[in-house]
Amino acid sequence: MIASTLPSGSGRIASLVTRNAMLVAAVLLLAAFVLTSPVFGTPGNAANILRQSASVLVLGLAMTLVVLVGGIDLSVGSVVLLSATFSGAALALGLPPAMAVMAGILVGAVVGLVNALLIEGLRISPVIVTLGTMIAVRGLGLMVLGHFNSWIEIKGPVFDDLARRTILGLPLDALVAILAAFALGFVLQRTVLGRAFHAIGDAPVASRLAGLPVRTMRGCAYVGCGALAGLAGVLVAARTGLISPSIGQGLEFFAIAVVALGSGGLPAGRVSVLHAVIGTLILMMIFNYMTIRGVPGTWQTTVTGLLLLIAMVGGGVLKRGSGEVSTGEAFRDEYASMSVMGARLSRGAVTVATVLLALVFALVNPRFATLPNAIALIEQNSTLAIIAVGAMIGIVSRTVDISPGSVVALGAVVAALAAKAGVPVPLALAFGFAGCVGVYVLNGIIVGGLRLDPLIVTLAAWIWARGLAISLTGANTVSFDMGFVTMMNAPVAFGFTLVPFLVVLAFLLGWLILARLPLGLRIYAVGGDPRMLRQAGVSEAWLKLTILIVMSVFTATGMLVMLGRLGAAAPTAGFGLELDAIVAVIIGGASFRGGTGRLRDTAIGVAFLAILNNGLSGLQMGDAQFYVIKGTIIIAALTLRAVTQLYFERGASR
Repeated sequence: MIASTLPSGSGRIASLVTRNAMLVAAVLLLAAFVLTSPVFGTPGNAANILRQSASVLVLGLAMTLVVLVGGIDLSVGSVVLLSATFSGAALALGLPPAMAVMAGILVGAVVGLVNALLIEGLRISPVIVTLGTMIAVRGLGLMVLGHFNSWIEIKGPVFDDLARRTILGLPLDALVAILAAFALGFVLQRTVLGRAFHAIGDAPVASRLAGLPVRTMRGCAYVGCGALAGLAGVLVAARTGLISPSIGQGLEFFAIAVVALGSGGLPAGRVSVLHAVIGTLILMMIFNYMTIRGVPGTWQTTVTGLLLLIAMVGGGVLKRGSGEVSTGEAFRDEYASMSVMGARLSRGAVTVATVLLALVFALVNPRFATLPNAIALIEQNSTLAIIAVGAMIGIVSRTVDISPGSVVALGAVVAALAAKAGVPVPLALAFGFAGCVGVYVLNGIIVGGLRLDPLIVTLAAWIWARGLAISLTGANTVSFDMGFVTMMNAPVAFGFTLVPFLVVLAFLLGWLILARLPLGLRIYAVGGDPRMLRQAGVSEAWLKLTILIVMSVFTATGMLVMLGRLGAAAPTAGFGLELDAIVAVIIGGASFRGGTGRLRDTAIGVAFLAILNNGLSGLQMGDAQFYVIKGTIIIAALTLRAVTQLYFERGASR
């Protein structure tokens, strides 16, 4: 009887493959690449892959640390720029190379400390905090870089060694990354601290009841993440030999992709250093193989996104078959709940902050308070406002979407290319609209069918949709029909074009869905407590698909507005639009935890960002100052909201 309960040989093999699916995938990829390319398996190319992987692996380790404790950090790419810039500046000022390295790591740790204080001290969602620091830190890096004419040449013994020296055939920078992986792996697997990190990510409530300092240890994870991102910046500086403003752009999403590739998701409490290593090797081997095969760089980005999607689907299928949960929450906003009065005070504080911001810009720039500028403010931020309605529905239902900017660009490209091929304009616009909806349908099928984290699924779409838009156009802008452009930019009433009226219709449609249709009740229910829906017999899979299709309508409408305003399809258009929409919803008072949020408050959040963007643009400042001020003001608004809430709750508890 006992023997019959033991798994057979084939069962043990299947179980082993299931637990190590991505490792098996990495080995199979390696074998396929070696067999099909005589260059790929050479020692020289292996050293090249290791050198290219060094900074990516260290950044993946940084993301692993925060994902392990149930968090996420979108600022690591900006930290790479700031760290590299500080290291280069230290060298340029004559400091010893060792001190320059320490300066880069230390500045990353300081950014991590700021994130920790805001996330754990003020209980603000890590996604929004690190989004704010991502903007501010990049601006700070550009500002420092500006003092050196935006270029710093890296020269120094330590940096030269990292870039060129080998030890036992291994590039020194790769060896540093490997040692960092071993060190972090030892801490996480062999020490009490590491076991505590796993427990906090897997069961935060139980960990708190067991006496673990959950918030303090999560804060330490963010500091460690910042320090590792700083080390990645040092390695990037050494490898490139030249610090430029483009360093670090988008690396935060590739860091997430590395962890997700290795683990088949972002399971809090269960990711490991091995997952980061596997994900890095898969990603860099594919990049290297495509380069050897002469695949254009634009298509490499598309393949990366699709690869991440395939890995997520494959991991979800395998783990679902084994009875495991495919992914955990990539970020937990446990502290987002508040009383009714606290919520009102929090929203009131943001409204006051919005009014004060407008008054400040009116005093600093007399042109800000003019009617033409008011019209321009509304027109320029119309796409953001429309997409924010969809983002609000997604956040309330815990279906966070970070792909709208890329989907908008892809939809516009599809419409423009169709029109260029001779398709009638209305039909070309319909093709673009359908392209946007199609991406969301694909996301919805994967999210609902495999119960995968929407953040990671839409991250893959963010990568592959943007890459596809660039690939289809060859990174060139495609003009659109001037008749449509003229119609969208022609004043129709009170100096306004058709666009603001589309914004009003979008908010009315959102209100109708959330407040007057049964779907709205289900949207709030699945965000607040999905168990209610399951007990009522509602299919969560179909509901998630429906929600994403509804969100696609707002994204596609935003695409039409942007295409009409720009008069052309730019494959790089809409970059960062999804993040601005999320910020607007959260500033407006919605909880990243789901189940809480109102459209009227989202309108306030949109107004806050619209005034901020327009006011800063009117001051005609450089990108560095723009990013620093914008990121700082976003963080200040979030801090004001959090402090107001905490003050009220402490007063009420006395």
